[in-house]
Amino acid sequence: MDLSDKVELRWLSAILSDARDVAPDADFLVVGAMARDLLLHYGYGVPITRATTDIDFGLAVAGWDEFQKLRDSILSSEHFTPGRPGNHRLIHRGGIPLDLIPFGGVERDDGTIMWPEDNSVMGVLGYGEARATAVEIILPDKQYVATVCLPMQAILKLMAWSERHTYTPRKDASDLFLVLSNYLNDDNTKRLYDVGTHLFDSDEFDYQVAGAWLAGYDAAECIGNNSEYPDRVLDAVEKVLGDEADPNGNLRLVGELGDKAASGLKLLAGFRDGIGFVLSG
Repeated sequence: MDLSDKVELRWLSAILSDARDVAPDADFLVVGAMARDLLLHYGYGVPITRATTDIDFGLAVAGWDEFQKLRDSILSSEHFTPGRPGNHRLIHRGGIPLDLIPFGGVERDDGTIMWPEDNSVMGVLGYGEARATAVEIILPDKQYVATVCLPMQAILKLMAWSERHTYTPRKDASDLFLVLSNYLNDDNTKRLYDVGTHLFDSDEFDYQVAGAWLAGYDAAECIGNNSEYPDRVLDAVEKVLGDEADPNGNLRLVGELGDKAASGLKLLAGFRDGIGFVLSG
């Protein structure tokens, strides 16, 4: 995706340029809200009501030693200073906080990492699959960066919600449903006619729900074709959706949408059905 004409993204180019000057081997993956903004807002023109004030970078590493060396290399530049809390946060010279989130060789069997400095635990399940299916973004000033594709954004947001909704409600739910309700851009609409023709036969056909179905279909394809342990991710996803997409379930996820809960439940069910369609085939 070419966003090189978006001059308002030069701050992101500056962060990447400064970091790569001292850590040229770092493989940055934009995750979190900035990934949402790059694809949905800057790429497809979807309005964003909640702007992000920081940026999260996933880093595939072989182990904690490699992560520490990368962090130290970035901090060797005068353009970055340590932030709080924890070793993962840095502050760029422009005042933008950035979080470095390692995955890969530091993951435990359950898809979590344990930060060595304080033994706190963080989920990174799906990050490897997200890197394997990332969208390459061309930024201003000849910078580029890998960004989590939309179907994997939905997966990561679902996982993030399940991990932290009790103490940071609404944010992850809002981002998840923003992706699901805006998934049918022009290219995806054409694809829907190829892989989801049966959806059009329903008397209750809904355009946005069909988009959520396609997001689920694509997410299952991303995971199934690019994961060493696809069941580990898909089982975790189903554990959440099995309850939260069930009209008789807890409905905590759609409950965070307020008066949009009913439409949110339909989107969530469509997303689950799209995943199930791939798995049943």
